[in-house]
Amino acid sequence: MPANVVRVEVPPRRDHLALVRLVVSGAAAIGRSVPERRLEDLRLAVTEACANAMDATQKAGSEAPIVVAIDLEEGQAVVTVSDAAGGFDPAEVERLPAATDPERLTHERGLGLSLMRSLVDEVTFTRTADGMEVRLVVRS
Repeated sequence: MPANVVRVEVPPRRDHLALVRLVVSGAAAIGRSVPERRLEDLRLAVTEACANAMDATQKAGSEAPIVVAIDLEEGQAVVTVSDAAGGFDPAEVERLPAATDPERLTHERGLGLSLMRSLVDEVTFTRTADGMEVRLVVRS
């Protein structure tokens, strides 16, 4: 693993989300790849990706860890969140009303993908052999 990559594996339980946020914050602060004004956006996007991965892993009946890797490249931070829960097709996810539409209030779930897309500069969803990888990029 390259020296500029921080990697952590956590159990697929939401009580580990605070740990993930702490690791992302610490890695970003050390690498200075994420401007302070963008750090909260990155933490929230990573939290959403991890929560989705944890829920999918539990739903699949698995205890496989969620893997979070933070790559502190020059001028950007790339965070990947990987699970072993079988994956999904993002194109098949129901599109929700705009955040400003009152109809949006009737949706209790399904906001994470659009939230991630709005918080980071780039988000990619890739189905892997055994699950899903979400790649989040924040540029300086």
